[in-house]
Amino acid sequence: MSGRYTKHGKPRGFEDFRKTITSHVADDTTDVDVIQEWNCKGKFIWLTLDQGKANNEGGMDDDFYRSVWITLGMSGRFQRDSFGAEEDDGTAHKQPRWYFEFLDEGEHNPEKLTRKIFYYDTRNFGTLRFSTSKMELMDKLKSLGPDILDDCTENIFIEVMRKQRQTMNVCKFLMDQKKVAGVGNYILSEALYRSNLDPFASLNEITNDQAKLLYNEVVGTATASYNAQGVTRRAGGSYRDVDGNEGNYAFSLQCYGREYCVQGREIIRETKGPHGRTIWYVEDQLFMPRFERENSLSRNTQSIVTDTRKGRPKSREKEKISKPKKIADCGLNLAEALTDESWKKALGPFLNSEKFERLSNFVDSERKLHDVYPLSQDVFSALNKCSFEDVKVVIIGQDPYHGPGQGHGLAFSVQEGVNPPPSLKNIFKELESDVGIDHPSHGNLECWATQGILLLNTVLTVRRGEANSHSKMGWEDCSDEIVEALNEKRDGLVFLLWGAPAAKKGKTLDASKHTVIKTSHPSPLGATKTKTPFLVRLRYQLLSYQWHHF
Repeated sequence: MSGRYTKHGKPRGFEDFRKTITSHVADDTTDVDVIQEWNCKGKFIWLTLDQGKANNEGGMDDDFYRSVWITLGMSGRFQRDSFGAEEDDGTAHKQPRWYFEFLDEGEHNPEKLTRKIFYYDTRNFGTLRFSTSKMELMDKLKSLGPDILDDCTENIFIEVMRKQRQTMNVCKFLMDQKKVAGVGNYILSEALYRSNLDPFASLNEITNDQAKLLYNEVVGTATASYNAQGVTRRAGGSYRDVDGNEGNYAFSLQCYGREYCVQGREIIRETKGPHGRTIWYVEDQLFMPRFERENSLSRNTQSIVTDTRKGRPKSREKEKISKPKKIADCGLNLAEALTDESWKKALGPFLNSEKFERLSNFVDSERKLHDVYPLSQDVFSALNKCSFEDVKVVIIGQDPYHGPGQGHGLAFSVQEGVNPPPSLKNIFKELESDVGIDHPSHGNLECWATQGILLLNTVLTVRRGEANSHSKMGWEDCSDEIVEALNEKRDGLVFLLWGAPAAKKGKTLDASKHTVIKTSHPSPLGATKTKTPFLVRLRYQLLSYQWHHF
């Protein structure tokens, strides 16, 4: 495997999933893993299995549910083993990305021979994931829009379209599987061509009649492609069914992948389309010439800049941010950077250990060779601003922000004058929604630290522009010591563990002494997408604790 399949090393979730897999030998008494369902929604394919080893080993919870997730790349397809060894237009058919080996338990297979279904993807655009959580699968399915070949009616399509930001480009709308599921790039180009719509248009430029026509052409193109059971087009790749037979859809393609459309007009192939992908269209589709649209966009941008100079609307006045003041690095070593006496006492054995000495030498050498954040005097700000005895709540982050002027030693916090990052904006969003705290005019959380909230990162330094560059260099040992000291020597603390690294850091916490709450990270990438989503769970975390205004 390579490409997106190994983005997480091995396919995501595989290690936990493999523990539930049973083995098969040729007798009637051995348990096997039984496929219960094979289904799809749009371009998302999933299959579910029985409960596997969990039946025998116990320890199941109500959320235990085995599923395998597959998203097809543009050149992805399944193929039977009978065709796997045949040559065609190259060697791609001999190089599957992965395969399923299965046993058909039907009466027509008395010898219990196993078979294989290969998955080929010459462009490596697909993904493979394993899950043991029913909620995780349900959340994934809920995140997808209505299926263009199933439950997406004309009224639903138009309603979804009108709910979007109307300045959104039509291509971005159609290709976003969270809006409408099942539209790929060639279906996009074909449907826009057939409905004679400008691929560079915004949703607000499309009338309801045009939206209805677009819906019909999207459904019609997708249906024709599905019925053809494969697509073949010259100079663009080979698409086949599971037996290796060529599809016949090439003869109905009117725009995509062609030099001239069916009406004889020259096809324009734009490699940097409005959705960041290649788009095929003809000149007649454009609502206005490209140069005129680009000039219009340029004028609109200039207008926005001019308006900003005149002053912001009152409703946005609170978001006005001044530039941060530049502060020189004091050149402190790690031992000098920790000034709070209570923490020095709590961490005494570690501060005098070889581990801390190696860590200090590493950070010192990094500062000589690279820009390192935060400044040396801010590395232990979380401890210096919240003494050991004053800690009431512990929030654990990951590593510091790696942009100039952002981080200053407090997890999730940025200096005044720096626009709050998306994660911090989500935290503010929940504070405002749940306990009525207005969105602050800055992202500096020092006042939290002075109220007894320890804003601790797992790793306390980072190279400029290189996230996680100082991970596994000794900082994890240091943050472990901090958490363990609080766990052993304090009672009644609240630990808010946001994200997988934080949850891992809290594995040794004594839940009988402390309150431990785990959620996903507040980053937009995962704030709503796990079994314990940040944007849902945080409201329950905050109601029992007193937070003060900035």
